[in-house]
Amino acid sequence: MLPLLTGFVIPVGVLLKLLMSGPIGTQFEPVYGTILASLGLAASAAVIIVLLSSLIVIAATYRGGVFVRQLAVAASTGYAIPGTMLSIGVLIFAGMIDDRSWSGLIGDQRATLLLGGAGVLMTAYIVRFQAVGYGAMMSGVRRLPDNMMNASRVLGQGFGASLKRVVVPLLGSSMLAGGLLVFVDVMKELPITLLLRPFDFETLATYTYQYAKDEMLEEAALPALMVVIAGLIPVILMSRMLRRAG
Repeated sequence: MLPLLTGFVIPVGVLLKLLMSGPIGTQFEPVYGTILASLGLAASAAVIIVLLSSLIVIAATYRGGVFVRQLAVAASTGYAIPGTMLSIGVLIFAGMIDDRSWSGLIGDQRATLLLGGAGVLMTAYIVRFQAVGYGAMMSGVRRLPDNMMNASRVLGQGFGASLKRVVVPLLGSSMLAGGLLVFVDVMKELPITLLLRPFDFETLATYTYQYAKDEMLEEAALPALMVVIAGLIPVILMSRMLRRAG
């Protein structure tokens, strides 16, 4: 009860008090575009990461040897790297690619095709949150019977058909759970988004930070509450999924 009170009830109560201290209508209007941008970015990252994680897990489980499995695990270690360090590394890597491609072709070092774009931001999200999708998909694969693919192959189904008709439908709940977890993480991610976002692009996390650092707490209350709501909805959905599975 105490963790719920100190970790949720009191902070949300303070945010609601700050929100009610000003005109709600005027506060919501500038945040509306930021909400749509955050939802679109988080949903896109969730879909890409879940699909990529599914391919990695399936390849490592059904087609790969020891080396491929170790490589799959190594590809999911980005979650242990601090967001600031990861952002700098991705930025340096993108700069090297940019200098050797677009800028080199036109002879203009000021041309930055990758730097400051959505592509480099999405790349950082993939490196950072690949572990989340990988963990969800791997837990789903481990719940499947070991000889299920062999049984499907004996019945005359090819590898692709077995994946399509047997494995992928059974992994639907794991895909949804992984997508929800990635969605929440991207919604509240601050360091990576703050350093790599395109110009004039705001998410709820960066919007909240910009006002909070200037001590404009009333303006920061609404986007902060939106982040809380965005995190609560997937938790509620996952709780219902677990109850049905139980």
